[in-house]
Amino acid sequence: MFDQTFLRELVAMKDDIGVVSLYATANPREEASTRPARAIRLRNDLAIIRDQVGGWPERDRREAVLARLEHLEPDILELLDAAESGIGRALFAAVGDKDVRKVSLQVPIADCAVLEPTAYIRPLITAMATSAPAGLVLVSRDGLRLIDVRYGLAEDVEQEPFEIDTEDWRPMVGPGPGGTNQPIATQTDRFHRRIEDHLRRSLQRSAPEITRRAKENGWADVLLIGDVELTETLATALHPLDTIQVDKIVDALSPGEAARKVSAELAATRIRRDTALVTKAVDAAKCGGRGALGLNQTLALLNEGRVDHLLLDESATWTGFKGLDGFLYDQRPVSVPADEVPDLGERMIETALNTGVTLTTLTMTAAAPLLPYDGVAALLRW
Repeated sequence: MFDQTFLRELVAMKDDIGVVSLYATANPREEASTRPARAIRLRNDLAIIRDQVGGWPERDRREAVLARLEHLEPDILELLDAAESGIGRALFAAVGDKDVRKVSLQVPIADCAVLEPTAYIRPLITAMATSAPAGLVLVSRDGLRLIDVRYGLAEDVEQEPFEIDTEDWRPMVGPGPGGTNQPIATQTDRFHRRIEDHLRRSLQRSAPEITRRAKENGWADVLLIGDVELTETLATALHPLDTIQVDKIVDALSPGEAARKVSAELAATRIRRDTALVTKAVDAAKCGGRGALGLNQTLALLNEGRVDHLLLDESATWTGFKGLDGFLYDQRPVSVPADEVPDLGERMIETALNTGVTLTTLTMTAAAPLLPYDGVAALLRW
């Protein structure tokens, strides 16, 4: 559901008067309160929107927004209702359209209310980045178990038992020549080696299916979890698929419990992945390759359609300008008319989605090398 197509459909929501975008997180620890913090934050933002709209000179536009907000009140109450599903909730509604789009994730999302010409999706993208699709491959001597983890949900997608027929593998018994026990030990060792060889071949045979699943499910990360000797064998067979090995035993747990047990490793894997992207972009830009650093340079190349992968610090904010042709600028252009854009980050995200650019919002840790470059970088198509 939450793919590039879905996000493009959201940013395609446009309205001359505005699109109302609402976000709230249901925190179970706040439910005892008669007015949870999320309700207070959202109501405050809505009050600010009403005050701003109240100052508009055009009466028709002003009344349209206020009437739309009043009409949305049942949906807002539902958004804030702890009994509804989802931890992070979002609602999008154009002022001039009765359609209401709702989204829920099982991860927190920044609380806010925004009125802009298009749907405001940066909080959603940031929340999605913290819980991007990942595959957990639980490895044991009994078999493999694949768990899909995404946006706070975890579910089993496949189980593959390793069935070893040892009917004809019975170790020889009895004394060896001269009454020694050496042959018994030799045959027993051979028996165990055959079992180990069979297990290794089973792991190797599983590699193509795991690779297929990773591609099919869009797993950003693949964690191999289990005894290190087994995960090492599987990691070798999966090469060049990039995997992370985790020395934990979780194969008896439910999908959700298994995901929670490796939540720290999943978070660390995201930081490692983001850091690698930043390093690649910085190195490419500094050696004159297909990389760009800084807001000014990245915007110019984004306008030219040369950006392949846009990297944005999830905690940074930018202001700028948007020309009538849709081009984005960090400073007001001299030769073409342009409107001031208070949230340039949202416009960069919108442009990236509409032009097929891969987008990554970076953790603060991974984005640290981009501090001298406005928290912005890109990998280029050419």
